[in-house]
Amino acid sequence: MANNANNAVVGKPLVAGGILVAPIGTTLPTDEAASVNVAFKSVGYITADGLTRSEKINADTKYAWGGDTIAVLYKNKDFTMKFGFAEYLNPLVAQSIYGTSAVTVTAATSTAGAKLAVSGGNQVPPKQEWIFEIVSGLAKVRLVVPIGQISDLDDVVYKDDDISARGITLTLFPDSSGNYIYEYSNDGIHT
Repeated sequence: MANNANNAVVGKPLVAGGILVAPIGTTLPTDEAASVNVAFKSVGYITADGLTRSEKINADTKYAWGGDTIAVLYKNKDFTMKFGFAEYLNPLVAQSIYGTSAVTVTAATSTAGAKLAVSGGNQVPPKQEWIFEIVSGLAKVRLVVPIGQISDLDDVVYKDDDISARGITLTLFPDSSGNYIYEYSNDGIHT
């Protein structure tokens, strides 16, 4: 097979929203073009660092006398996504990190802007479904995470020359079929 530059991907988010989240049990799309259930909501802008997908397998290689490899024992798998929420004041971001019960939203009035009250501390982030929408020229890649939970929070820095982003690590869990993630793509080139 010849080299094909159309198979390279430059990961830009879909203009309408690159990362979507919904409660567990929401119907998931099964290809890159299927309509997304209305329960999925965009988390807004993501920081310029983009999205990092990590798949690590902890394995132990066994050798025979003399050094030949004879077996690989798989111990566990660790699937994560890492990105930064750029919209610090977005209620959906706060709910994804702290849970809906820890977030109170008060609509804007004629005398005050929209208010967000977050009680952070002892809450466990909720397990949710996630969709990552990536476009590259004519190509589209959709990553579907049936079960994901925020497992680590980066430090939030408040300073005058950058945004105060909420960097997170999302840990993926296997669904009932044993899959952590589904990837669908279309190169966009018609015959």
